[in-house]
Amino acid sequence: MKRCTSVFLLLFGITCGAQAQDFVNPLPVPYLVQDDNINLVITEAEHDFNPNGTDSLAGTPIATYTYNILDSLGTENEMTILGPTLAWSYKHDLTIAVENRLPHPATTHWHGAHVPVWADGGPHQRIPVGSTWNIDFPVMDKSATMWYHPHVMDDTYEQVQMGMSGMLFVEDPLDGDTRDDELLRELHDLLPHQYGVNDIPVVLQTKLFVRDSATNDLVIDTAFGNDDFKSKYRYIINGVVDPYLNVPAEMVRMRFLCGDARFTFNLTVLDENLNVVPFNMIATDAGYMDSSYTLNNVYIAPGERLEWLLDFSGYEDGSVFYIYNKGTEIRKGIIGSDGFKGVSAPDAPLVKIVVDTSIEAPASTIEQFPIALHPLETPEYDDQTYVRKKNFVKSAAPGTTERYYNIDSTFMDMMVVNDVVGLGTTEIWSLNNTTDVAHPWHIHLTHFYVTEIYDHNGDSIVNPTLHPHIFKGPLDNVLIEPGWELSYVIAFDTYGTEIAADSTYMYHCHILPHEDRGMMGQFAVWNGEGPGPNSVEPVRNTIDLQVYSNFAENMLYLHGSHDKATTLRIYDLNGNILQQESLLAFDGTLPISLKSITTPYVFVVVTDGEGVFNAKVMLR
Repeated sequence: MKRCTSVFLLLFGITCGAQAQDFVNPLPVPYLVQDDNINLVITEAEHDFNPNGTDSLAGTPIATYTYNILDSLGTENEMTILGPTLAWSYKHDLTIAVENRLPHPATTHWHGAHVPVWADGGPHQRIPVGSTWNIDFPVMDKSATMWYHPHVMDDTYEQVQMGMSGMLFVEDPLDGDTRDDELLRELHDLLPHQYGVNDIPVVLQTKLFVRDSATNDLVIDTAFGNDDFKSKYRYIINGVVDPYLNVPAEMVRMRFLCGDARFTFNLTVLDENLNVVPFNMIATDAGYMDSSYTLNNVYIAPGERLEWLLDFSGYEDGSVFYIYNKGTEIRKGIIGSDGFKGVSAPDAPLVKIVVDTSIEAPASTIEQFPIALHPLETPEYDDQTYVRKKNFVKSAAPGTTERYYNIDSTFMDMMVVNDVVGLGTTEIWSLNNTTDVAHPWHIHLTHFYVTEIYDHNGDSIVNPTLHPHIFKGPLDNVLIEPGWELSYVIAFDTYGTEIAADSTYMYHCHILPHEDRGMMGQFAVWNGEGPGPNSVEPVRNTIDLQVYSNFAENMLYLHGSHDKATTLRIYDLNGNILQQESLLAFDGTLPISLKSITTPYVFVVVTDGEGVFNAKVMLR
């Protein structure tokens, strides 16, 4: 009886939701740009999130930020939120210009893309007001669904919430002379690939709409801590609420992007009678899986991408399905689970899908599942592979008693190189989440393959067979739940540089308020040229200090004068933080007690947020 009651309530909720929402807005499909020369412009706009609805959003232009394309005549294509979908071609050379017409600086990061450090679009590549950022690079990623978004230091959350995001994907090669090209070309022919017809981008987000205190206009809330977000947010799919999507009665490919700033979604498919409809997953963040996997539901966390196949062949015209978020079944500690710290995240339909037999699309040649896709390209590793460990913690930020999530009790400092990896090396990264919140971890430049997930006792706790979206494909983004210690193998085989703070890639939590509050670090890929890990000055010094050690007393001494509070960090030669101290302004010699450092050589880094001092010191 209990099961019947819950099913009735679910049916009642969908029915009432359908009547209340009415799914009156066609799902917008951003226009496609398939060109090796791309001219993006970031602008302010006004957007109607509910053009055919009847609630307070309906017919209300709301201020947004958006990306658009400038053609050869300088004509701006009109989008009022998000950006066009960019289709890159594997092995082609790209030239991209991004013009910033916002009233404040911006950046554009190619999330998931393998690009040189100066083209990454992270916090160091700021685009000043009225300026244009010009870059060029080859497309080194194979077929994959990625995205682009701002990455301004401390302001990423605001700019993403205001609308700046866009999907991009790398097309399968249609020519070439290697076996891998041939395989990808075969997959292109096998899988649906008519953009907007049987190959559909789906961007999942949430937003809170509030009244501006000065004008009373409805605006997007961009504050970190507004408690109204916990119950009054709206699901936004491709920029609208309550969307429907007409699909052909054939195989359909859906490219999902969780472009949300906080929420993880638990996606499933239901038919109009509430029966679960299995789907076949074919790709993770960075490309094809080794095989298709039939699933009933899957998590997608902020920053992640997934690709599915849904087979609508044989269904009658007008058959209805729902892309559905089961928030009540999301595990504890994940933002997006119902009841998480007061958040209301009930089960809810996100998109209504309607089979339309008048839409023409090629019939699939897939006869049965599973289908073989692309072999995993896991880098080789063994017991001698260097293991780099990171701990997710919550601690006080420098100069304040406020406690925020961070990595290794270290908050992001753009002047500090947190880690140095060697060009051509392979490492194991072990990420230990000691907090009570799940964090979606993202690393720039390259992708990785998850090898193990342990608990804090060292016991394996996640079965790879049951979680193919974690273990069976290349990733650049992964959700690390409370109590997990997740390990992955990663290779750094291109785009090495000298070691400098402005020649770094980021790693961070993709819950954007966490990122903006400092849960981010940066690493350099050292190419062996110029000052390196074994050099006296791995980064240019802008603070005038001297440093020396006393072996017998286990002490370090800083000598000089500095009128600002600083942070002292001591690293080993692999870039791991051994000790961190907050220092007040000083004049003269400042003694530092070395706590538990046994390594003979260390890097000493002192920074005040603007300037930096670095030196290699012999302790033993």
